[in-house]
Amino acid sequence: MSATATDARVESAAELADDARAALRSLVLALADSKRVLGLRYSDRMLGAPTLEAGIAASSMAQDEWGHARLTYAMLGDFGDDPKALEHERPAAEYRSHPALDAGFDSWADFIACILLVDTALAVQYGALVESRYTPAHNRVQKMLDEERFHFQYAAGWVRRMAAVPEVRDELAASLARYLPQALQWLGDDDGPASRRLVDQGLVSASPSALRARFLARVGPVLVDADLARGLGLSRRDGGEWLVSQSLSFDGWNEEARRSGGALDEQTAARARGDKNRALLMD
Repeated sequence: MSATATDARVESAAELADDARAALRSLVLALADSKRVLGLRYSDRMLGAPTLEAGIAASSMAQDEWGHARLTYAMLGDFGDDPKALEHERPAAEYRSHPALDAGFDSWADFIACILLVDTALAVQYGALVESRYTPAHNRVQKMLDEERFHFQYAAGWVRRMAAVPEVRDELAASLARYLPQALQWLGDDDGPASRRLVDQGLVSASPSALRARFLARVGPVLVDADLARGLGLSRRDGGEWLVSQSLSFDGWNEEARRSGGALDEQTAARARGDKNRALLMD
């Protein structure tokens, strides 16, 4: 592929070859579904927050994620999909949400760890779309990233706060240790055919490993400040690259679903679809 071809703007998915279009659609659907379920998980913590203000913040972020999901589903109209059908008519087996969201949060520590790690991984992937040559993503995604900056700052503040409290520090560390490998793996396999196609075609701005480096550069300083990085296997070369001690395995990796196994349960999918409120759905 010539530099001229890969630099040219893509105004519509119809301009892409079949394999590139399918790879991009899978990525956008995974982002949309992840945002949808993330909003549900955030909403579940509104009543379990440690303070009234924290509950209000959880509510606000849940609404943000729901809005991000709707904007991302709308992008799939460019691929010939019916966004409303994607939002409200699919069974759980067809959801492509982040595997870290298959289960709900057991604690406020889970909630904060998920914002810092899982939500940030999604934001990093969205950022690669903003920087791509696929123009339909640019304006929609930039608005989301502006809101995500608040989410990150909120989580970072809570991580530092909780890490300083002996009674909850270990619980937070355990939550972070559970979510970190899932956040890293979700960014994808460099050797996956779809990942390579997206990078080669300029439909994302960086490879999965480069996105992991961006992710670690973002969350690493927060974890160092909280004195939690070493326990999570994170370190940094002198003034440079962030390193993680644990290796990632992509054995059994399903590139389209962006997971190695498991699935969203039907009860959560029913909530994501809005089954109980179907009569109240509005455009």
